[in-house]
Amino acid sequence: MNKISLPSKDGKSFDAWFFEAAEKDAPGLVLVQEIFGVNASMRAAAERWASLGFNVIVPDLFWREEAGVELDPTQPEEFNRGIELMQKSDENLVVSDLEVARQWLADRLGKQDIATLGYCWGGRLVVRMAADTGIKCAVSYYGVGLDNLVPSLSETAAPTLLHIAELDSYVPEAARQVILDAVAQREGWEAHVYEGCDHAFARPNGAHRNEEAARLAEERSVAFMRKHVK
Repeated sequence: MNKISLPSKDGKSFDAWFFEAAEKDAPGLVLVQEIFGVNASMRAAAERWASLGFNVIVPDLFWREEAGVELDPTQPEEFNRGIELMQKSDENLVVSDLEVARQWLADRLGKQDIATLGYCWGGRLVVRMAADTGIKCAVSYYGVGLDNLVPSLSETAAPTLLHIAELDSYVPEAARQVILDAVAQREGWEAHVYEGCDHAFARPNGAHRNEEAARLAEERSVAFMRKHVK
């Protein structure tokens, strides 16, 4: 793991963490945080994806509000702080920062075939990236607010895989159906609903961690990304 500094498009700079795969020519992956910053769970996730054969960059997306923040979702006050930071952030600027990270990784690897994968808030942001950046494919784990986003995207949005938790209170049944219907209209898109699973079922050491569902989602994610990036 190497900590790097990236130049924002508005003349500032922000930190990111780079995790190299064993094979130098492995494909690239922009990994997108939850609302808790680049904390221990996100670094563990990055190490896991690197071990699966991806060169991974994880940018700090809260740097405009509070650089380097690491929050513990099991602590109510820190959970609420994450929500506050998300609400304060400008999503368009965040997507711009993610494009900077994507381009840095593309330049580093010498190829434009870069995927993105995100959790929760990141699960929404990667769908934005599919439409608004040069990403080749996206994987969204229990993304929030997708019922309003997915139907509005252009037809040129990159292929995207959605992992949806059946019991996710942030995605009630009506919202879930809107998302599934919209995905069904898009070529190259996939969506899977994980029965009996709650939000954050794939978070390392998380309270709602479901090993079987996390394993299946991981297998599907790897297959999907390898289909689109080399």
